[in-house]
Amino acid sequence: MHKLGRKRAAVAVVSTAAALLLGAAPAMASTTSGPVIVDNRDPRCATAGNLCVFETEWFTGRAALYEGVDTGCVTAPFGVLANINMTDKPVTFYKNADCTGASVTEPAGNLHSWESRGPMFSFVS
Repeated sequence: MHKLGRKRAAVAVVSTAAALLLGAAPAMASTTSGPVIVDNRDPRCATAGNLCVFETEWFTGRAALYEGVDTGCVTAPFGVLANINMTDKPVTFYKNADCTGASVTEPAGNLHSWESRGPMFSFVS
């Protein structure tokens, strides 16, 4: 192989390695995927393993989808007044953005709204 061919091969190997590392980096940081802002009728909200949160108690307005919710504190993109919890664990929603304050726990495989409690701004699974 001549000099130019070796350089191209080396660049290709380095580029591929960098792409693989960069592609894996977000997955290592957290197993939670989201939020993805979705239509409030998105069928993924009813898919096993997912959590959808809604801006209103009527499951309308803005909606955010979380896939593969982990156990760390997650700050919601807006005040949450309803959820569809299709995970296999209960999810606790908190009044403050740092998983503190008044809370409400929703069981696995359940949907619920809580207008009387006001919006929640974070959650833990």
